[in-house]
Amino acid sequence: MPNSATIRQPFGESGITQLPLTTLGLGAAATGVTAVEYGDGINHKTVLTVSSALPAIAGGAALGVGKLLYTLPAGAHAIQVSYMSMALTALDGNIDADTPDVGIGTVIASGVVATLDGTATFENLITGQTATNCTGTATVKTAGPTAGTPLEIASAAAHTVYFNVADTWAASGEAACPITGTVVIEWTNLA
Repeated sequence: MPNSATIRQPFGESGITQLPLTTLGLGAAATGVTAVEYGDGINHKTVLTVSSALPAIAGGAALGVGKLLYTLPAGAHAIQVSYMSMALTALDGNIDADTPDVGIGTVIASGVVATLDGTATFENLITGQTATNCTGTATVKTAGPTAGTPLEIASAAAHTVYFNVADTWAASGEAACPITGTVVIEWTNLA
């Protein structure tokens, strides 16, 4: 008989199964992010709740920025699928109408870029999606990794997960644009 810690438990009336909560083989949530970890120490479903802010955005120019959400534990891993429902909510009104490119990647977006697609690792978990605005409308997307399924994270590779944003920003920019929402990552601890 299987160990009860590895049996998938029924969840709700729809027949969806949910891995049990785990304290084995966990990564680390960044500041402004909380993580709930499901799994058995090998197979993981990490649910991240984000309430943080992007760094300062200079206005009137193309710029990529990002926010660290999570760091996978040391070792080799495979990421199967990711989900995001993330909103940008500008405080000063300068970038409200901007429709930036937003995505999830293993390297922080940086430099003079208007979209995330110039550097594959800026969006290798979820490709850049066009946000509706910067006034709190969530951008929602579920996707397999862009480099193939699964995305292999070697022991020496970047173990970080970033929410990345790029745009040619409106004049005056934003001091620190708040970001809120949920990111879910299904991954396997290989070694």
